[in-house]
Amino acid sequence: MAHPTPLGTPGLLAAVVLGTLGGLTIMIVPGFVGLVGSLTGLDDQSLGYVASWDINAMAVAIGAGTFLISRFNWRHLALLALAIIGIGNLWTATCGTYPAVVAARVLAGCGEGLAIAVSFAALGSAPNPDRAFGIYLVVGLAVSAGLLVALPALQVSIGPSAIFIGLALIVVSAAAVVKWLPTHSSMSAANALDGVSVQKVLTVAGLAGVFLYFIAQGAMWSYFERIGASNGIDPDIIGQAMGVSSFSGTGGALVAVLLTNRVSRAWLLAGSGAISLLSFWLLMGTVSAAQLFVAGILFNFGWNLAQPLLSGVCAEADARGRVVVAMGCIQTVGFGVGPALAAALLTGHNFVPAAWMSTAVLICSLAIVLGGLRARGLQALPHNSAVP
Repeated sequence: MAHPTPLGTPGLLAAVVLGTLGGLTIMIVPGFVGLVGSLTGLDDQSLGYVASWDINAMAVAIGAGTFLISRFNWRHLALLALAIIGIGNLWTATCGTYPAVVAARVLAGCGEGLAIAVSFAALGSAPNPDRAFGIYLVVGLAVSAGLLVALPALQVSIGPSAIFIGLALIVVSAAAVVKWLPTHSSMSAANALDGVSVQKVLTVAGLAGVFLYFIAQGAMWSYFERIGASNGIDPDIIGQAMGVSSFSGTGGALVAVLLTNRVSRAWLLAGSGAISLLSFWLLMGTVSAAQLFVAGILFNFGWNLAQPLLSGVCAEADARGRVVVAMGCIQTVGFGVGPALAAALLTGHNFVPAAWMSTAVLICSLAIVLGGLRARGLQALPHNSAVP
């Protein structure tokens, strides 16, 4: 029996487009909240709930996608996802009340989650998944950063309804690249012949590590603006720091793409962890504007250096793509848990306990993942071999 062809450049492009459209809301969540606010006139609390409904629906759909990708044609799932996102965005453009916009965003979130599930499964089937996920992050971060810059002017010139209609048209036009996606995992048939199953140690280490990692990052990123404000930093300066931070994430993902074939995954993960921990330390106690800028740059650089590597670990655990899709669900949930844990530790404007919590959780995360990688390496060695 011939083995399926591995994910090629056209398939990688299709997976990146699909993943970027699926993850766009969460990538531009500050701009998305402002857009819905302009459209509906809802208060800040209600807008937060709208964003939460969208992201939670996305997480549920990613979880469902874990089972769907092994049973259905990926191209059919991708077309369904794009159709749902398009309908959700068109519906959003007509909304003027809270219940209506929540319903529209739940629908869109379901499509977004399914799109991410298929995208992650395809990226995970690439010959080098670390590099594939790195390319996805570089493109996604660049697109979202550009859109965040353009949104204020677009709202003034064409209005929020037209923006959502435009997004729907872009989503529908993306159906043209779906034909380049694989129909299923490029490695599933080969692994069925070779008797290869899910690597349990790597699966547990990867998913547990990702969950803890996103708890730590979610806790600190959600309060980044508040940390600056509590130190009396000008709101415009804080906004600039957040923008520069987002752009620095592209650099982290690009480094992962360039070094993944030259430096071991373990060393890159350890380096990303050190960078993230330094950013946490800079956000403790009294924080100057310069510190906030440096912390922001280090934060997103380290975060997006680690993300492709963690995705690669989960992709390696199961070549059929189920674990890496489950990772998408796990990281979304972890990112939501982090702010809640940080909030429980807040005392007035003292964010230091939350920063120490994030530090401890991040260290545990990396220890688990690196331990899983070492255990995988030991299992692959002959009995009388030494570990390098």
